[in-house]
Amino acid sequence: MTPDHDHQLPTLQAPVKALDPHGVQIVGLGTALFAIGTLVCWWQLPALVAADKGWWLSTALVGTGLGVLALIVLLILRHRRLH
Repeated sequence: MTPDHDHQLPTLQAPVKALDPHGVQIVGLGTALFAIGTLVCWWQLPALVAADKGWWLSTALVGTGLGVLALIVLLILRHRRLH
């Protein structure tokens, strides 16, 4: 038997609101996780340097900084849309 590839199922969009239409919550969560990662990397920096992974701290710092900037932009946009 061969599968019938010509059969098309109807596409329906569920009438569900987006959980966070502005993206503030998910960006905030990601920023918080990067900030925690920055603290852990800073705390474990000697071990990271010994394992030649000292760049992880820089990566976590950049992720935190970009997250903070994104949060600022998203909060400004959300404020403008609501007012």
